[in-house]
Order: sequence, then structure tokens, then C-alpha cells
Amino acid sequence: MELTIALALSILSAVISVSSFVLSRKDKAVKDSEDKNYGLLNYKIDSVDKKVDKIIDKMEKYEYEFDDKLEKAMNTHIEMYHKGG
Repeated sequence: MELTIALALSILSAVISVSSFVLSRKDKAVKDSEDKNYGLLNYKIDSVDKKVDKIIDKMEKYEYEFDDKLEKAMNTHIEMYHKGG
């Protein structure tokens, strides 16, 4: 009888210690992965922001080039078809 109680208590303490170890590691793993995910998310946001800035710069440059071409075409049209204005 004494051996059975001692064996049961040993098994119970082993289960408790293993489960507490597993649960504490799980909490640390979740915390670490959250930190890594925020870092990755910030990197992706910065990357997208840089790409959007490049697109905006190209669109502004295109707008100025288009305005110049349009002005030259209108001046050419006026000279050719309206006898210089």
C-alpha cells in the first residue's frame, strides 16, 4: 500500500513538472513569434512605402513630361493651322 501511494505521488509530480515546463515554453514561443512577426510586418510596410514613393515620383515626372509635350504640340498646331495665332 505504501509503495502504491508513493508511486502515485511520483507519477503525479512528474506530470505536473512536465506540464508546467511545456506550458512555460509555449508562452515564450508565442511571445518570440509575435516579436518576429512585428519586425517582419514593419519591414514589409517600409518596403511597400518605398515602392509607393518611387511610383509617385515617376507619375510626377510623367506629368511634367506630358505637359511639355502637350504644349509643344499645341504650339505646332497653332503655327500650322492658325497662321501663327
